[in-house]
Amino acid sequence: MRRIATALSAVALAASLGACSQGGSPSGSNNAGETNSGSSITDVSSLVTAAKSTMDEKKTVTVSFEGTGPLAQMYENMKCQVDVEKAAMGCGGGAVEMTINGDGIFMKSPQMAQLAGDPSKQWVKMPATEEMTQQFGELGKISDLQAMLPAGSSIQSSAEEQVDGKDATRYEVVTDLKKAAEEAPEAKKAGFKVLLDSGVTELKQTVWVDADKLPLKVAMTSPAMKVQGQDIPETKLTVRYADWGKPVEITTPPADQVQDMPSTPGLPG
Repeated sequence: MRRIATALSAVALAASLGACSQGGSPSGSNNAGETNSGSSITDVSSLVTAAKSTMDEKKTVTVSFEGTGPLAQMYENMKCQVDVEKAAMGCGGGAVEMTINGDGIFMKSPQMAQLAGDPSKQWVKMPATEEMTQQFGELGKISDLQAMLPAGSSIQSSAEEQVDGKDATRYEVVTDLKKAAEEAPEAKKAGFKVLLDSGVTELKQTVWVDADKLPLKVAMTSPAMKVQGQDIPETKLTVRYADWGKPVEITTPPADQVQDMPSTPGLPG
């Protein structure tokens, strides 16, 4: 993971996890029948409030990822079990396995084990630096609709359609990045500033929810940009939610299989 991906993670996985697009229809959307439906919620605050109540009640969900581009590579083909109540998550199937819970941030990767110094212990506990906490803390917010739709977000339109055979409402949301940056906590301002400095002033987002306002799918297209002199290609990421309320199993790796990643400048970088 390069530092540039870390710098963008707060925006790519929280502020704009529901489909950031700089024009055109978001991936997976259907323009047919698009409307500002009178039966649909018309403001972000009401959508977040309605969703939070049901999400808190369900407590658990399974989330899967697919995507293309440098910022999506880590999450491509990954599936995560999430315990909303305990703020815990266990992920597998992607480039690395991950466990995030009250005990820390753990990653299973032969390459990272080699970097940490003991290839026989493939689980690596990441250092609790501000950078690492922010990057993986944002990933843990994939079940937090309020984190996905920050200040400055507004619903532009909605449409009824189906997602994976289920009735859903698709909400098109635009986020004013300048306003989002002004009202964001200090820890998240840097991510917004990266996009603003790259000429991106708004994000067009999409969120699909079911009749109970539980998220079913979000998708993002982060535009190509130049950041700190580096060209960052367009990234597309789709996140699907399933099995709300079903049991999940998230465990901390055995201590004898874990080593600490040294807090060394440039790791990961």
